Amino acid sequence: MLTMNAKSIFHLFWMPLLIAGFITGCGSSGNTTGNGIPDWVENPGNSFSQDKYLMAVGSGSTLKEARSDAFSSLSQIFKMNINATEVLKSETIDQFVNGEMFSEGTSQLLNNIRIGTNQELMNTTILVSEVDGYGTYHALAGMDRAESSRIYRQEISNNSLKINEYEQSADSENNLLQKLLLLKKAKTIAGVNEVLTQQLNIILGGAASGGEATNTLNRIEQKFRATQQLANVTIITKNAPEMVKSAIAGVFQKAGFNIADNTDNAILTVDVVYQAQPANLNRNDAEFVKWELMIEVIDQQSNRSFKTFTTEGRDGAPSYEDALKRAGFTARSKIENDFNIFLNSELLANF
Repeated sequence: MLTMNAKSIFHLFWMPLLIAGFITGCGSSGNTTGNGIPDWVENPGNSFSQDKYLMAVGSGSTLKEARSDAFSSLSQIFKMNINATEVLKSETIDQFVNGEMFSEGTSQLLNNIRIGTNQELMNTTILVSEVDGYGTYHALAGMDRAESSRIYRQEISNNSLKINEYEQSADSENNLLQKLLLLKKAKTIAGVNEVLTQQLNIILGGAASGGEATNTLNRIEQKFRATQQLANVTIITKNAPEMVKSAIAGVFQKAGFNIADNTDNAILTVDVVYQAQPANLNRNDAEFVKWELMIEVIDQQSNRSFKTFTTEGRDGAPSYEDALKRAGFTARSKIENDFNIFLNSELLANF
């Protein structure tokens, strides 16, 4: 005679109901089209308000894939601004150390624009997910327009106040270096506001227009270019190889300065000392060079000398001449990276 314990009875009677409930929860809660696909996959606006949500549909062989695809599809709506955002983040990464330029909200909004397949955008949720009759999962991602718009407007307003503060300070500043730095900060934040304004207009259902934010950016860029024409830098060195000197010039040009041949109209003087000498490592298969680099920046208008940048290294090659060349390449790499960070953190950020 067969007997059943309580655990067996539970599995016999309740497990089919639980499985059926799970399939119902993720599988079909609405009408379907003639091919078994839920109506909202092809017409999300019939099931959810397009005035309330910015929506995108995703599909996949699993629920996780469908959700990820939906978030990615929603992100693609903002794709037109990704390149601009990458540039903005690159420009401000060194100045973000002091926490002065951007609020946490702006940083988060910029991160939201940098899309990824699995990244969930701000105020975005999965509105519904179902599996069709063929076993394909579908998910509908929706961004709450009202809440997202409120956050964007507040952040744009906060940035506008900071832009005005920098611009007004620049207009009254007599020191050209300080004036250039203030305008650079205002220009960068104005660029951020243009991107955020474009994003906001998309969320509101319109075209990706920068509107007044674009006008502000154009105005500040004109002032910045006019000041740049006067922001000359002279590089003085007797022994640095050309690749080292050109790398230093490139860092200053990237920061918005012009390179001048003499000190007559320069606002900054850059003294460069580069020394290279043989290094005996008792190797028969290679020659080595030990090198040192020192870069001192002086503000001509205030006669202020900034902290000196120093770096050194040792490079080897089959011949001494080749080792010298390799040392030059290593020094150039450190200038383009380490000196670039040094310039922004020691001079541009703390002037």
